[in-house]
Amino acid sequence: MIRKGCTPSRPGQEGFVGGSMGDDSVILEGVAGPEAEASLFSTVHGAGRVMSRTQAAGRIRRRKRWACRNRDCDRIFDANTACPDHPDAGVKKVWVEEQLKPGLVDWPAVQTRLRKQGIVLVGGGADEAPEVYKRLPDVLAAHAGSVRVTHTLRPLGVAMAGRDVHDPYKD
Repeated sequence: MIRKGCTPSRPGQEGFVGGSMGDDSVILEGVAGPEAEASLFSTVHGAGRVMSRTQAAGRIRRRKRWACRNRDCDRIFDANTACPDHPDAGVKKVWVEEQLKPGLVDWPAVQTRLRKQGIVLVGGGADEAPEVYKRLPDVLAAHAGSVRVTHTLRPLGVAMAGRDVHDPYKD
């Protein structure tokens, strides 16, 4: 028996615990002792969040709008009306994101920082930035009596669904 959402860690049993997209992950193993028994021979599955997705990324609203079909025109309209610059081009429905409330994370700065660290980033967003998570070494230090880190893994790349991609596994 282990706790829901945790990594099994019986004495000698190996497990993986991921860090954030910019931090190390670890392979660990359970160790015998009263702390391991008290935790039902299980440990964390990640560092844990320090802010919600909305706090990090802000609040957006996706709405259908009308856009000019001319590929050189970027005009958006609230109603199905002809573009004054290209009346013969017609219009099409498009999804438009409107920022209702800004987030606390500067996503372009995070992308730059990760690139400077040599981490290739595909997708992702401010709601998954390293600063929205606790530091994994600090979390693991609190569990030192029940697990031992055997390997540390440095991230080389991160591939995630972007903000514009529906991800049914996001909470």
